[in-house]
Amino acid sequence: MKPVVAAALALMVAACSGGTAALEPETADGAAASACAVDETVVFACATGAGQGVALCGSQDASRLRYVETGEAAARWPETGMAEAAAFRSGTLMYSGGGGAYLRFDRDGREYTVYTGIGRGWEKAGVLVQEDGRTVRALTCEDEVASLIGPELFQRASIPADESGFEIP
Repeated sequence: MKPVVAAALALMVAACSGGTAALEPETADGAAASACAVDETVVFACATGAGQGVALCGSQDASRLRYVETGEAAARWPETGMAEAAAFRSGTLMYSGGGGAYLRFDRDGREYTVYTGIGRGWEKAGVLVQEDGRTVRALTCEDEVASLIGPELFQRASIPADESGFEIP
């Protein structure tokens, strides 16, 4: 079973169990996942190239989140601590034979969208960075992806809905 499918299945099973299941993602690239501290939940993590990756780390209840890029373009938001989950926006996507979900936040005048999705014959995950509606960076996940991004997380962490929508590139 492919990693994104496994993560989606785990989210569906957790949602059907009444939402009492602990947030536990599938494994991802060690470097990206290790960007999160031992006491943090890996909300999203993947490798985006040799020695590079992205991670979205959360408090145990996911009410606070932080974004981390590792490797050459190392970045972190916020620079210290974690942001309240309300600083993010969330959305779900429907595709023929699948679906997806995303988290979005603003940093230094740019909009960051962390996404994952699956459809008939494709799986995609990554981060899209846009400024004034145009793409300035697109980080595509390679190999395994760890992801808890989805309705259970959005509800548990009280992450508001994103009204602008998103289309996976």
